[in-house]
Amino acid sequence: MNDTTLPIPSKARASTNPRRRRGNGGAVRPGFGLRDWMNLLSRAKDLAQRGGAPLRRDISLAEVKEHNKPHDGWMVLRGKVYNIGPYLAYHPGGSDIMEKCLGGDATALFDKYHSWVNLESLIGPLLLGYLRMGKKRESDDDNDDGVASNGNDRGTGLGAISEDIDDCAEL
Repeated sequence: MNDTTLPIPSKARASTNPRRRRGNGGAVRPGFGLRDWMNLLSRAKDLAQRGGAPLRRDISLAEVKEHNKPHDGWMVLRGKVYNIGPYLAYHPGGSDIMEKCLGGDATALFDKYHSWVNLESLIGPLLLGYLRMGKKRESDDDNDDGVASNGNDRGTGLGAISEDIDDCAEL
């Protein structure tokens, strides 16, 4: 048996993994991979922190904008509002990229990079409810027809953000 048939020691293998070599925002820490997230989903009782309350059908974009911190981060994806905070550390691209979209509608960005991802199986338990699409109230940042918008509406009816990641921070 020669050296080429022996398994690579784990320390050497970790250093060749491109995900482990990325900067602060792109690395997934040990214990925060997809398998770990799926395990957490199967065991946790209330990741969305709804406290047993039913799904809401009247969440305004103004209310979503108030929840823009990693420890209390809401995000709109395809008209549904998620408490995405618990998932941030598990995101393969790092939490930094998602933190820019907290408190806003990340539908266009999500669809650009992850259109193949099944939202229900990945973050379904984080669902808080649905973005209100009804009539405008004075306290909301909705447009006249009641459809939430951040100024970058591209015909989705969901107030989708621009395809550029930098626009998420400007919601």
